Amino acid sequence: MTVTLLRHYKVIHSRQRKYTPAGYLIALREYDEAEVLNQYITLPNEYQRIITSTMKRTQQTFAFIYGRRKHEETALLNEVPMMPFTKRNREYDATFLDVTARVQWMFNNRNQPETRKLTITRAREFIDQYLQDGNSCLIIGHGFFLRTLAKQMLKNGFKGKEIMYIRNGEYHTYTTE
Repeated sequence: MTVTLLRHYKVIHSRQRKYTPAGYLIALREYDEAEVLNQYITLPNEYQRIITSTMKRTQQTFAFIYGRRKHEETALLNEVPMMPFTKRNREYDATFLDVTARVQWMFNNRNQPETRKLTITRAREFIDQYLQDGNSCLIIGHGFFLRTLAKQMLKNGFKGKEIMYIRNGEYHTYTTE
C-alpha cells in the first residue's frame, strides 16, 4: 500500500507583522478563506483513493491537480486550529502569536481549541477509518496536521521519513505491506 501526503498549495494571503489577538483571529479566518496558487506539480503514482480535508485550500489544490475527478473529504484532515495566547488588547509579533499557540498545543493547554492529545487521537482515527483497506491513497492536507499524521503512520508500521516541515505543494510517500 502506498500513501502520499501532500500539503496544499501556497495560499494567496498577505500577513501583517503585528496583530492584536482580535486582529490575529481575523487574519486566521481570512487565511482559511483565501485562494491558492497553482503550483503545477507532478505526483508519483496513480491513486485508488484521494482524500482531502474539508477546508477550501485543500479543495482548490485538488481541483488544480485533478479537475472534477471524484474524491473524498473529511474533517479529520483539517488543520489544527490556533488561538492567541491572550485576549489582552495589545499588538504582538505575528510569529510570536504562532509560536505561542503551538507551544500551548504541545503542552495540551486548554486555551487552544485542540490539544496535542486530541490531534493525535484524530490522526489515529483517520488511519483506522481510511488507511486499512490496502488501496493506494493521496491525502491532501495541512502542514501541521500532516506532520502529526506522518508520525502516527510511522508508529503504525508505515515506512517513510518523518516530517519536520513540509512546504506548500510538497509531498512525502509512505509504504506498508
